[in-house]
This record gives sequence, structure tokens and C-alpha cells, in this order.
Amino acid sequence: MVGIIVGTWHFGEPQSDFPGDESSIAAAVAVRLHAATGLRVEQREDGTLRIPKLGRLTFLAAGEELFDWAFNDHIVTVHAGIPAHPYLWENLDAVMRAAGGRRDTDVCVWQPNPAHARLQTCWDSLSPRDRFLLAMPSLWGARPFDRLLSQP
Repeated sequence: MVGIIVGTWHFGEPQSDFPGDESSIAAAVAVRLHAATGLRVEQREDGTLRIPKLGRLTFLAAGEELFDWAFNDHIVTVHAGIPAHPYLWENLDAVMRAAGGRRDTDVCVWQPNPAHARLQTCWDSLSPRDRFLLAMPSLWGARPFDRLLSQP
């Protein structure tokens, strides 16, 4: 991993339709990411969510991870390794917005790519080519093949 990408969502009153217990929010996000994507989402004791099907290879395991969840005054912040995986982050954003979150627009946090909005769908609904490209691991902190994703 070369660096960290940060995503932040603001929730109003009531905070959201997530469980009130902050430690349960990552678990609720895992269930909703699975429902939205159809992919297996694993949760570790520390709250880290790992999606094995999506391509990141580390010396420990394969898969993209969302880690270091922070909860502060109706704000949920999550971190992942860069580069941001377009399928994971677009679907995470969809889950957070569906729960009542408003994405932070600060330039130093993750922002959606309008060309990737169509990725907010079930994995099996994507073309075989897109699934192949999205399952590939990042190379040296970049996802050079994402530019080959099918156009809307």
C-alpha cells in the first residue's frame, strides 16, 4: 500500500438508519455492501471490512479493505489503501447515502467519478470484462486498467 484514501459522510438527526451503537455501524455497512454488490464482505474484530473478490494483493491476503472507522459527532470516516477501488468506493458511497449520509465535499477526501456511477450495481450485472478489470490488483499504487472499463 502506498498511501491512504479517506471517505467521510455526515449524518443529520436522527443520525441515520444505522444502528445507534457505533461499533455496529461497520457491521451494518458490511451487510449493506453485500446486499448492494452480491460480493462476500468479511468483518474483522477491529471493524475492518475486506472484500476478497476485489483486487488488491498484500503479503497477508487478497482483497480490498476498509479500515480505521472513526465516528465523531454524526460523522463517519473510513480509510482504505490507495488507489481507491472504483467499484468498492462507488458502492460504499451508495450505501452511506442510502442510510442518510451526505458525502463530505472537501478536496482532501474521496470524491466520486461521474464515469463510475454506473458501477453502483450488483457485481453480476457488470460485464465480464469489467469484472475482470475490477478484480485485478493495483500496480505500484495505481489502477491503470480502470480506464478500460466499459463506457456507459
